[in-house]
Amino acid sequence: MIGQLIKKQFLLFMRNRHELLVLLGMPLLLITILGLALGNIMKSDAPGIHAKIALVERGNEQADLQKFVHDLENQDIPPEQKQMMADAAKQMLPVTALKNSISGSKELKPYITLVTAKPSELEKIRKDTSYTAIIEIPRQFTYSVLQSAFFGQTQQPALFFYTNEKKEISSKIVEEIVTLFQERYSTFSALGKSGLLNGSFRMPAVHVESKVETVTKREPINAITYYMVGMSVMFVLYIASNIGSYAFCEKQLHVFNRILLANVSKWSYMIGIFISSVLLAFFQLVFLYGITSLIYHIRWPHVTAFFAVTLALCFAVGGLSVLLTSLNYRLNSEHMSNFFATIVVTLFSLLGGSFFPSNQLSGWIHTLGNLTPNGSGMTAYLKILQGYDLPDVAGSILYLCLFGTAMAIAAVFIFPKKGELS
Repeated sequence: MIGQLIKKQFLLFMRNRHELLVLLGMPLLLITILGLALGNIMKSDAPGIHAKIALVERGNEQADLQKFVHDLENQDIPPEQKQMMADAAKQMLPVTALKNSISGSKELKPYITLVTAKPSELEKIRKDTSYTAIIEIPRQFTYSVLQSAFFGQTQQPALFFYTNEKKEISSKIVEEIVTLFQERYSTFSALGKSGLLNGSFRMPAVHVESKVETVTKREPINAITYYMVGMSVMFVLYIASNIGSYAFCEKQLHVFNRILLANVSKWSYMIGIFISSVLLAFFQLVFLYGITSLIYHIRWPHVTAFFAVTLALCFAVGGLSVLLTSLNYRLNSEHMSNFFATIVVTLFSLLGGSFFPSNQLSGWIHTLGNLTPNGSGMTAYLKILQGYDLPDVAGSILYLCLFGTAMAIAAVFIFPKKGELS
């Protein structure tokens, strides 16, 4: 009997050409329009990032230099060598070199802001999410560095580097700059220990290539690919609202009552709605992804991961379908399906990133968007298109399955009990 109920839902969709046009034709049209119109913006070489770095210096570099020069005067070495080492020390002050490394690059200057802060402001800055990274320089850091470079002091000087995990790309860039500076400086410290530095020495600037890549070294997503996923996960949600509307129409036309009179339980009816929703959503997604992949030559690197995410997203849509059906039956109105189609789907699409990447707004909006079924599915699809495999999207698959299960359980409790149907 469940098979007959599923067949019934398929026939209803096939006979409603207007719905088929909206569910299949409209997303294809929007993918083409948005992909071509916004392609140049998403392909722009200018990185949409900005790093704000706080430099907290607890000591005084000039005082450390004077202390080193004073110690140098007490060394039993020739005056000419003392002068040479003092001149070299002035040219390799580590804090000054670090500042030049961060803000001295012409290519990176538009994207990096260096803020010098007092030690008393450190805790306040650590709570400020606008900062990408914090560099804390302890007392006598410069003195320890110069002692290590010229006199071979065994105690290794260290600075503290904090990054904002929510700003992955910009914090990675800053980390690379600091690491490159550290490696370059360590090389010249070794030269100092060997006595190979002289007065003509100049601390070289750290050169950073202006090309910005993704942190994971994955291929970037172009506009057509992005909107292929965005529009598909958006329009698949309309399956749930349409199924809920069809179910309520069957209640009004007493089709549901005749099904009950045929000794078919209401739970068999709900299972039929759930399975038919899953299958319809699956066919819709496969059709949209198949057509767009052929037209625009988009390749899915891992087909197994693609089908796993697709089935999980369809499972979530099935849960939404039975929930909307239960709400319509409970309220004896089609308003919930209409509200879902007009308001909820639009809100989910904005939060989930169907129109533009939600992480460009703020971190919490991006997190909230991943809690929507379309947002979670979109994140997983984009990862697959970038080359990630099944284990990398397992979290999204699990969440979608749990979401669909939660919606189905809620539908069971909301559906009117025997005698409450009007």
